[in-house]
Amino acid sequence: MDYVEIARFNSRLEAESIGHALDQYEIPFLVQSADVGMFGPGMIGTSPAGARLLVPEGELERVRELLNCVVTPIDEEE
Repeated sequence: MDYVEIARFNSRLEAESIGHALDQYEIPFLVQSADVGMFGPGMIGTSPAGARLLVPEGELERVRELLNCVVTPIDEEE
C-alpha cells in the first residue's frame, strides 16, 4: 500500500491529532517527522522540520473530503 502526503503541520502532535480524526472511518495514517516522538521537540511545541501526515493513496479523495474544513491538502497549496 502506497502512502501519500495529505498535509504538513508544525508539530507531530498536530499531525497525529488530525490523523486520529480518521480513526472513526478506519482510514490508516502515518506521521513522518524528524523529531523523536513523544519526548522530542514536536511534543512540546513546533518542530523546525515539521511533520507530514500521509494516508493510503486509494483513500486520498475521501480524506480530502473528510478534512476539507480542517486542513488545506498539500497539493492545493502549490
